[in-house]
Order: sequence, then C-alpha cells, then structure tokens
Amino acid sequence: MSLASTTSNRRVTLSPAGADDVATVRALAQEIWRRHYPGIIPVAQIEYMLEHGYSDEALAKFVATDDAGLALARRDGAAVGFVAWYRLDRDTTKLEKLYVLPEHHGAGIGRALIEHVATWARAAGTRAVKLNVNRGNARAVAAYERCGFSIRDSGDFPIGRGFVMEDYIMVRDIEVA
Repeated sequence: MSLASTTSNRRVTLSPAGADDVATVRALAQEIWRRHYPGIIPVAQIEYMLEHGYSDEALAKFVATDDAGLALARRDGAAVGFVAWYRLDRDTTKLEKLYVLPEHHGAGIGRALIEHVATWARAAGTRAVKLNVNRGNARAVAAYERCGFSIRDSGDFPIGRGFVMEDYIMVRDIEVA
C-alpha cells in the first residue's frame, strides 16, 4: 500500500519497506535517537538499544514476517520517518517503532504512519493497536494521545546490561469492519 498526500505544500508518500530499505531505516533511527533521546535516557542506553533494536537482523523480521510490516515516509523523495509493527496476538497489533526526523515534526507524518498501521490492523481483524513509550518522552505521549491512544498501564522492562525501559503502555481501540 502506498499513500501520497501533500503536507505543508510538500509531497509525502508512505510505502512498504523491503530488505533494500533496512539500511535507510537504520540510518534514520541512528540520527533520530541520537538527537532526541539524550536527556530522556542515558547515552549508553541509546547506543545499546540502537545496536539491538536496529540491527539488520532485528529490522529484517518486520520485512520477512507475514504478520508484521515496515513502512517508510518520504517527503519530496527523501526518507524522513518510518514505522514498524507486528501482530501481537489475535486481537492486538503492536506498534513497535515510530520515528520522524525532528525537523518534520508537526507536519502530520507521524499521524499518517499511525493511520497506516491502524489500517493494517483493521484489515488484519485486530481490535487494538498497542505501543510502549518512555514515560519521560512527554512530547511523544501527547502526540499519541492526539492520535487516539490512551495510557492503559505502565511498567519497567529490563532490556539487558542493567538498562530498564520505563514505559507507559498506550492503546488505541480499532473498530473492525
């Protein structure tokens, strides 16, 4: 599925990412994480999470698995964001990764990526989209709330090397057609 729209007089397209796009997604993640997360989580944790969550193997799972997906957002042809998701269980789609370069925030790209996942979730027959977001990431929490998500729980999730993800669990209910 490819979606095209005009945002702030600039063309935005969403398209499925394939194996050839993994390097682009990894490069976006590295730039975005290193610009956004200092002050929210320690730099050592940022590097650890990039190493484990954005390796070729980790990203390839979203491309190669039937009940998962990876999509790129491009603005005027340049990659500016991405989203990754998978079917968590019979009723839930997990929005696993959603990032947009900071200079493109506020242009509706994140919302378009969320709607892309919601459309997939609806077609897959799941009833909710679920995500985790760092409790200290107030801007992201607010953006998710504007897109229909609500905080349903919170938790501390050990991820290795003594690092812990301190997250809200947010959910958006999906009406199945």
